[in-house]
Amino acid sequence: MHKDLPKVAAQLLSAEKILLTCHRGPDGDSVGSLVALASLLREHQKKVVLYNPDLVPRHLKWLPHAKTFVQQLKKKARFDLTIVVDCGDANLLGNAFPEPEVTGTLLVLDHHGSGRPFGDVFVSDPAVSAVGVMVAQLAELMEWPISKDAGQGIYVSIVSDTGGFRYSNTNAEVLRVAAKLVEESGVDPAAMSERMSTDSSPGRYRLLSKILASMEVAVSGKVAFITITPQLLKECGASWDDTDGLINYARSLRGVECGVLICPSKYGGTRVSMRTRGENFDAGKICYEFGGGGHKGAAGCTLPGSMEEARVTIEERLAAVLAK
Repeated sequence: MHKDLPKVAAQLLSAEKILLTCHRGPDGDSVGSLVALASLLREHQKKVVLYNPDLVPRHLKWLPHAKTFVQQLKKKARFDLTIVVDCGDANLLGNAFPEPEVTGTLLVLDHHGSGRPFGDVFVSDPAVSAVGVMVAQLAELMEWPISKDAGQGIYVSIVSDTGGFRYSNTNAEVLRVAAKLVEESGVDPAAMSERMSTDSSPGRYRLLSKILASMEVAVSGKVAFITITPQLLKECGASWDDTDGLINYARSLRGVECGVLICPSKYGGTRVSMRTRGENFDAGKICYEFGGGGHKGAAGCTLPGSMEEARVTIEERLAAVLAK
């Protein structure tokens, strides 16, 4: 357990009005850990607001409290405490992030190996597999039992960031936390898996067939590129929600050690997502060089310019890494 986590627990116990948020473009780890925190805090009569300018992904809207997220804060909103989860860089919060007079004390819970610390208290623990593990640790510190609602959020956080316990960050601690959720919180792994993986649209499968057909292998067969454009989504009758997880198909190709997904960023420029395996490529380190970050096996960044320019830049950098 991180040495500064008791400070966060003390702040949670003393605060009454709490804002919970994460990076823009929330994912399984961030949404799962946020709804888990919201469950725990609301069960102990705290006034909680879940906030993000971007919508919760469609495949996670079934989670408890997920429908209570707001995309804009009230003008007179004021909080004793704000907790940001799964974010190692303030730039990832976007320009709409509220000012200090709104947030109150700003605490950050993160687990990325690369980052740019911010806030009043920045707690980053790369040893944990997901922020959900840190939420479970906080519950233990505060002696709060983990309800089924909170447990489902933690479980989604864990499953999302360990790839269903398949990634190299799966360790004994995260397995113990998951087992405790099943034993004591009533979490049903089979039911959770069903909710998380069986809501695909026809457009997603049309999109999948297109990107698999057009996937390009480069850098001596070690890297596979997937490119998705708005035009391709329209052609397939798909949405950006339907792209979730598709990068893993590139990473799973025989001989490939790094899968790269390139698409337009909704905030301008080109979004690059990276998934790696093996020892040659550290996705977090590479993306950090371009203003992004993440983990060794999963990271992302946004590059200025066109998708074609981003493809060249990333391919050249990966080739240079492999040549060392």
